[in-house]
Amino acid sequence: MMMQGPLFPTWQIDEDEYRTVCAYLGISPKAHLYEKLSAYLASAPFRFKRPRGFALFLAGVRLTRFRLARMDQATRLFFPEHPVRHVLNCVIGLHECDGEGYRELASAPAGWRAALAIAGWLTGYGFALMVTLAWLGWNFLAYVAGTPFRREQNLAGKRILITGVNRGLGRDLMLHALEQGAEVIGTVRSQEALDNLAAELPREAPAWLLVADISQPGALPRVLTENRTQAEAIDLAILCAGVKHGGTSVLAMPALRETFEVNYFSTVDFANWFCAGNSRKSLVLVSSIGRWHGMHLTGGYNASKAALSIWGESLEMELRAVGKQHIDIMIVEPGIFESGMMKRSGVAKLLLTSRRDVAKQILSGAMAGKKSLRPPFWFAVLTWAVCLGGRNLRYRLFARIK
Repeated sequence: MMMQGPLFPTWQIDEDEYRTVCAYLGISPKAHLYEKLSAYLASAPFRFKRPRGFALFLAGVRLTRFRLARMDQATRLFFPEHPVRHVLNCVIGLHECDGEGYRELASAPAGWRAALAIAGWLTGYGFALMVTLAWLGWNFLAYVAGTPFRREQNLAGKRILITGVNRGLGRDLMLHALEQGAEVIGTVRSQEALDNLAAELPREAPAWLLVADISQPGALPRVLTENRTQAEAIDLAILCAGVKHGGTSVLAMPALRETFEVNYFSTVDFANWFCAGNSRKSLVLVSSIGRWHGMHLTGGYNASKAALSIWGESLEMELRAVGKQHIDIMIVEPGIFESGMMKRSGVAKLLLTSRRDVAKQILSGAMAGKKSLRPPFWFAVLTWAVCLGGRNLRYRLFARIK
């Protein structure tokens, strides 16, 4: 099973980190063993206890040679079920089953060299332990200092609907929700996309994939109904599938109609179905910070997102007016982040926010009952400033960007 990078980064490591682990253990990295390692660790979130608190904080650090040495000691002494412990044990186990790997792991000094090696190890262990304890103390202070700004997400038992899960933000939302214990109903636009995604996900993952071409009116609620999914059974719905026709005039009617059908009208169709009943639930609408201004040659993308944001706010007002305050509406207007709609070139490459971080913020905000979210915040402020500068400034700036 070939991975597009780690599916669940709390548990899995990328190829560079795998080479770091091998260097630390004194063994040679092997591509076929890395594939087996990735496949095994992809199922770890559904087989082992999820880390919490400080242990989860430590799971987020990228593995360098120094950090790996510290985590090796720390997990032996304090966190025996930590993901890094599983990584180390799995790498050792896989290489022990490989001929060359076994010889590398089994090699050891003999005679007087063995005595020197043991003495050196005993001496080094005490020093390394002091370094590890100091490193843990420093990281614990950083963890405590960041606690007021951190929300841990316990999504166990939650059923979440996410559209467009085969790529981009929808994919990262699904993976993060699964890693945090949620059940996910994910939609894609074609059977091919479903088959490719199903081949990547571990069998243990509680993800149900459905084909729903939301460019067709009423497709999403119809597919859910056909698959016997009731609105009351969904705790949180995140509508993030979208389309953008770059280089297409805003007067091009076919592109404009599809853009509004996917980005706006499909949401209206779904909300009519989802808002029925009296169960407590949340609806997240992924709009765009671009809804604050026009943009030429996008097939009306910004206009569709402006309609979505204003309509979402209007929906919340109506729900309150009729006493349906058990339905929370959060409108997300992301700025510049890693996506298929944003080219990784020039200055943009340096400014792009991690898509995984945006996904985490969306899920965290939805669980906290936030009304709006505009990550990254600095880009929202910059956009507002540009909008205040007037249409002539925006034209000159966006024409240069284009």
